[in-house]
Amino acid sequence: MSDRTGGVGDKEADHGLHDLYRAYSGWLTARLRQRFGDETEDLAQEAWIRAAPYSRKGLIEHPKALLLKIVDNLIIDKARRRGPAPLGANDRLDPDPLVDPASQIDMVLLKQIVMTMPPRLRDVFVLSRFAHLEYQEIGERLNIPVTTVQWRMIKALEYCAAQLRL
Repeated sequence: MSDRTGGVGDKEADHGLHDLYRAYSGWLTARLRQRFGDETEDLAQEAWIRAAPYSRKGLIEHPKALLLKIVDNLIIDKARRRGPAPLGANDRLDPDPLVDPASQIDMVLLKQIVMTMPPRLRDVFVLSRFAHLEYQEIGERLNIPVTTVQWRMIKALEYCAAQLRL
């Protein structure tokens, strides 16, 4: 009785992965080298390991898209393990001492709201509103996708609005 669950001994599945590797390994390596430089070989190897179960099941309709999605997920996993980069000194909220007293009160209130914000939301909010970084730059600095930056910014603004209503 043969094992058709994708085990190591499955010759047809291994042949399918081999064909996939021959067809796309050069493309994948070149594509990764543009974005990741020294990490290219490790990422490519891990991507092929993660692609193996899909080739065994015969489910790959768009191999390039699958490989790029696997690499994106690898980068996200790596960034999550590493955690966000701490905010730099230039990223902090420092009120201008020459501002009129009413504005200083508003600044203190804003600073209190920002400081009580959940850290993930606060990092995105401060980098956007005070360091004037674009979402793409924030995503690169925090090692998160731009869609996550957008979601966190929405949540940060909702948090500020809720705090001002209290």
